[in-house]
Amino acid sequence: MTIYEQLLELLKEEKGNILTSKEVKDRLSKKFNTNLKSIILSDYCYNRYNKGISFNKHLFIYINRSTYRFVGENYPYTGLIFHNPKGAEFESVVGEWDKGQLLLYNEQTVNKGTIGISQIEKLYEEYLEMLRFEMNVFGCKATELRHLIGRLGEFFCVLYTKGELAKVTNQHGFDVVKNGRRISVKTTAQEKSFITINKNTFNQFDDLFVVQFTEDDFKILFFGAKEEIPSPRTCGNKYEVDISSLKRLSKILY
Repeated sequence: MTIYEQLLELLKEEKGNILTSKEVKDRLSKKFNTNLKSIILSDYCYNRYNKGISFNKHLFIYINRSTYRFVGENYPYTGLIFHNPKGAEFESVVGEWDKGQLLLYNEQTVNKGTIGISQIEKLYEEYLEMLRFEMNVFGCKATELRHLIGRLGEFFCVLYTKGELAKVTNQHGFDVVKNGRRISVKTTAQEKSFITINKNTFNQFDDLFVVQFTEDDFKILFFGAKEEIPSPRTCGNKYEVDISSLKRLSKILY
């Protein structure tokens, strides 16, 4: 039996369960006397791509190096496929699954960092679930969860504009691209106060998209060209824009 066939036999009653790589390896060794060094569970994952290995045998969802969820063959998986090239500082996204349909990106798509709308929808739902967990279980305020709120705002902008998430968020002054226009996304959970814009990156985006998280929902306060931003005032190396001013000039006001 191949290792793939051994895994199918060994784990046929484990569908949906989270298993450690050590547990699986020990059980394979005990049942089939399999060489432990030849067992690489990431070779059989829906969401991991290993160079030099045929990407046609899928049994697990990779959680981390030591933990996997066994879901079996022909699972209707939706999610991104990650690759960690040797010597690379960061992982890259090389493809995606959409309800069991596989799409491997070409080199141009990988370099561009494009992520499909269906994946953004999935991420948006998952991040919202995390946000609600942090707020409702741990008692955190939305204003204390700026990273989660900020990322959700970017996903919301992609879904609203049908644009594309920038490959490196925040680094170049914009977060989303639509029809060649660079959109800077600002997300706030404040009811009043102001949002800030870095003066050093002001020339690196075209449009501003301001979204507010309130009453368990995201609402657009402003979406327009940066030239239409109302009454920005200078404070050091930043511009400050009152939320009330944005609402008055909002392109779309809920």
